[in-house]
Amino acid sequence: MSSIINRFLGKKSVRNEELLALANRLSFRNSQLDSFLLDHFIRSDKRHAEEYYTFQEQLLKLQVDRLESIEVELNLLHQYLQVAEHFVPDGFLVKFENKLWSHDKIKVPPLILLPAIQHAVENGYNTMSSHPIRIRLSGSSKLIMLEVSYRVNHYLENQFNSVLIHDFRHRLDYLFSDKHNLLLNSNSNTSRITLTIHL
Repeated sequence: MSSIINRFLGKKSVRNEELLALANRLSFRNSQLDSFLLDHFIRSDKRHAEEYYTFQEQLLKLQVDRLESIEVELNLLHQYLQVAEHFVPDGFLVKFENKLWSHDKIKVPPLILLPAIQHAVENGYNTMSSHPIRIRLSGSSKLIMLEVSYRVNHYLENQFNSVLIHDFRHRLDYLFSDKHNLLLNSNSNTSRITLTIHL
């Protein structure tokens, strides 16, 4: 509708750079200081406390405006899954498939892939072997594609109505504008997040 109005008025919609920049930082902080994981850690018996502290220390060293290698990003994703598995009471199962080529050439904004996985861990039902969180990463030095699917949470009216996803959308708009695509799909059994980023 706004595009039709803009055509008649001869105006183009204007990106609010300040708000998008703020959302970029908020999304980064959502991943850097994961309140869901922190809450479970606080209520845990602290048997794996050192692992959590080590992981959190690495996250706090990241800077929102400094690119990191994809190897750093992947390492943090794996660490996140290991740490979360210790502190999420019901646990979860994961199948991680990485077909991304040319790792050493790829630089990305820090924690740009994590929100999709955080969302699946926080909102999915993935304790059965038939319904793990499935993570598939592919691409090249020019393109990254991440697909995360998980068993739906039938207690949620909208599978993607969360601050994490909301701020993540805006972060992608800020960093990649028209060079990305984020698809959120859900049926009665499975929710799927598909992210494509052109580098």
